Amino acid sequence: MEIPIVDDIAMGHDYLGAVLDGDIKANDIVLMVSLDGAQLYKSKQSDCWMYLWVILNLAPDKHYHKLHVHPGGFIPGPNKPKNVDSFLAVGIHHLATLQNEGLNVWDVSRDAHFISNLHLLFTTADSPGLVYWDGMVGHSGKNGCRIYCGVRGRCKTRVTHYYPALLKPWDRCAEGSGHPDIDVCKLPPGGSSDYTENLQRLVASPNQWQLDMRKTETGITKPPLIMGLSPPRCLGVPQCMTTDIMHLAANLSDLCLDLWCGTIDCGPTDDVATWDWVVLQDAETWSAHGESVERAGPYLPPSFDWKPRNVTKKINTGYKTWEFQLYMFSLGPVLLYNVLPRQYWANYCKLVRGFQLMCQHTITTQDLQQANVLLCAWEWEFELIYYQLREDRLHFVRPCVHQTNHLVTETIQKGPPVCYAQWTMERTIGNLGQEIRQLSWPYANLSQEGVCHCKVNTLLSIMPDLNEPPKGLLEGSIDLGDGYALLRKWDRYMFSPVGTTAQAMHDFIGDGRELPRIKRWARLLLPNKQIARSAWQETLKPLDQTRMSHNVKLKYDGQIRFIEADIDDDCDWRFADVAIICLYSLPDEDLLQLSSQTIVSCSRLADIYVVDVKQILSVVAMIPHTPTLLSGVTEACFFMMEKPGLDISPLSGNAANVNPLEDNNNAPDVE
Repeated sequence: MEIPIVDDIAMGHDYLGAVLDGDIKANDIVLMVSLDGAQLYKSKQSDCWMYLWVILNLAPDKHYHKLHVHPGGFIPGPNKPKNVDSFLAVGIHHLATLQNEGLNVWDVSRDAHFISNLHLLFTTADSPGLVYWDGMVGHSGKNGCRIYCGVRGRCKTRVTHYYPALLKPWDRCAEGSGHPDIDVCKLPPGGSSDYTENLQRLVASPNQWQLDMRKTETGITKPPLIMGLSPPRCLGVPQCMTTDIMHLAANLSDLCLDLWCGTIDCGPTDDVATWDWVVLQDAETWSAHGESVERAGPYLPPSFDWKPRNVTKKINTGYKTWEFQLYMFSLGPVLLYNVLPRQYWANYCKLVRGFQLMCQHTITTQDLQQANVLLCAWEWEFELIYYQLREDRLHFVRPCVHQTNHLVTETIQKGPPVCYAQWTMERTIGNLGQEIRQLSWPYANLSQEGVCHCKVNTLLSIMPDLNEPPKGLLEGSIDLGDGYALLRKWDRYMFSPVGTTAQAMHDFIGDGRELPRIKRWARLLLPNKQIARSAWQETLKPLDQTRMSHNVKLKYDGQIRFIEADIDDDCDWRFADVAIICLYSLPDEDLLQLSSQTIVSCSRLADIYVVDVKQILSVVAMIPHTPTLLSGVTEACFFMMEKPGLDISPLSGNAANVNPLEDNNNAPDVE
């Protein structure tokens, strides 16, 4: 049976397979364990490592809540631990014991006693940290895929660092790197069946020389610790390994900027002067680009969280992963339009659109198909136009390029990537770091905070009445139902609309009816928890003190449209709550298609309409820009930007109409 929408790990084949096999039952607890490093203080050497347990039985919007996250252990720093397994063994041993004996549970609400089995589904970490879970060689190895797909890397002559290039270099190949080209559309899925046989070969090595050779060949360095768990209660290695879309966003951003700024390593047989994609190397151009990123900030609603800062000034001083995601995977296409040469820009837009689709919390079958076409086309073209099949440019194909093309297949296997990304870990690191009050003995204090965290969570799980009740609407708000609510402030007195607003009201209610009096409201709560603001109040503030929230997306006349909204209600007539809107035009179709739907460029229209507030879907950003369209006309427009993770509406019927195997006239052919 086909699954039309993937919105949780329960929609993935890994979870469904375990349920159908009887390994996961109704009362079982499904876990994910996450490992990462943290720097507790910005200006002090304070590196440490921690791992935590996440309960996957809960809905995806509850995974990251403090109440449901359980720290598993802390590894003090500041030096890197030599044997991480010695720290992880305590928690894994405890899990193994509970798997063998079962967890006795008394459900007070039902007055029922039962045995719950603990099932470890996923292990997560960034690329360097994942080797502690899977016992593999890491991303620089010959078999270095983090989900063990079996694709062998290629290395340069007399160099032992491997890169996951799918296409064979044309000029020369080092020994062991001359295997044939790999079809990007037929990339093997993760969890290669060769893992068990390769591990057996490794542990059967008769001497150290054979052991080292087999480590290189198999990509495995040791039996992983989690193999000590009960097989029916663990997905197993390498199936439990996951992609990490959070760190992937940062790694892809770093790769693109290194290429466009010309800061990526240039070999002795190469020349930066021949790199026609280096467009941000000039100090003046780079500075102007950073300022354009910062200028977009006031137009991003508060629901977009942290707005991206000036990348020129802040990229080396803690530029956050979320800032990279907003900058590179939302703002980037419009800021680099007519800056990057066309073939590089079009290639980049395919990456952005595919990545946007895979970051959604709810992914449809159509989204998966479109993302697969875009990301396959992106990697194939990337290797042709940047790496250009030259051995001295193999390092352009970093592990993040290979990992990106596993996103679609891993979503089918495991559910939306956002459900097992490292955002939960990053949030927990922030929470625990804020709770440390004394600068002395930071690691001991952190451990104690983690213990207290677990004790409080356990107590609240046993006695949920002790927890703070969910907060309702603020005083003076009006619940409209279906997740919508009017929030203060509001007009003190009702008034009769005049001018174009009155005409729009007449058109809405129909001829022969008396024009109602209205009252304006400042804010509207949407079902997705975003808050739309009325232009009536928001336009009173200066731009530098504003995060604009009065631009919204709605369905109007069967089409997805973008509007500027005022929110009103009326108590004397059949309708209660409406938005007086000013529409933006439909997006420029040529630019939309050329950019793989990453640039939604609209003009603001003068006509005013009235719609029901429940037609509003989400808050969007409308950022001013002045593009030169394909027709040659340069005009002032607005670029639409949606918050990463929310549902992306297709704006054209010809989305991603790209064949990755079509001939590219601007790149060498591949035989």
